[in-house]
Amino acid sequence: MKPIQSDLSKKLLQQDFSDLNIENLQLKKCQQLAENFVELENGIAVLSDLQFNKSYVYSGKLADELGVFQDKNIQEIESIWEEELFAKLEIEDVLQKHLLELQFFQFIKTIPSDQHRDYCVVSRLRIAEDQKAILHKMFYFTNATDKNVELALCLYHFDFLNSSLHHGMIINTANGSIIHQTEDSNSAFLSIREKEILKLIKDGKRSKEIAELLFISINTVNRHRQNILEKMRVGNTTEACTMATKLKWI
Repeated sequence: MKPIQSDLSKKLLQQDFSDLNIENLQLKKCQQLAENFVELENGIAVLSDLQFNKSYVYSGKLADELGVFQDKNIQEIESIWEEELFAKLEIEDVLQKHLLELQFFQFIKTIPSDQHRDYCVVSRLRIAEDQKAILHKMFYFTNATDKNVELALCLYHFDFLNSSLHHGMIINTANGSIIHQTEDSNSAFLSIREKEILKLIKDGKRSKEIAELLFISINTVNRHRQNILEKMRVGNTTEACTMATKLKWI
């Protein structure tokens, strides 16, 4: 999960912010939105400042239930990632969330800036070793000057729908349309051939056996293996097989 999160961090934090003075009006407005959400939903709101790599965390009763962010109701952390919360969730769900946010970042750059607030990411995240889950909704807020994403607002609350599955999507909140769903695109994160090879690795096949079964060279097999590791940002194929199985990619 960390390497994919690292890729997303680079996209968000290494934008070319031309104006180092964040638009205080927008920051204050988003802080008020976060406070109102927590008061109404008993949830957790995390407002991340991408220019300065820090976050404001607003904690409602959900934080008490999960045992996170207990120091005070509003706190500032020196990161755009709420790791304390992620540690309470199923790792594969957090991975899917980060993949979806990468796709959302790319998508938001393709539409007019005045429509950015019409779109958000929604993810269902299971709580580790628990029957409950939480819903996560994230909005990006862009700078009017350079059009970069300067703020990200994440809202968390309990999910009361009776489902055991993870799901995620990018939606248009203005008209209700679904722009992208996790199951469709994230399952294509690996190519058909890469999934085929990964499944054979999971079945205990070595590169030579895979090459013979697929009528390709060992060099081609090894190149696919390397591509899989680089895409999934894991240390070895065992980790890749484990993660791909959990995500139902193979």
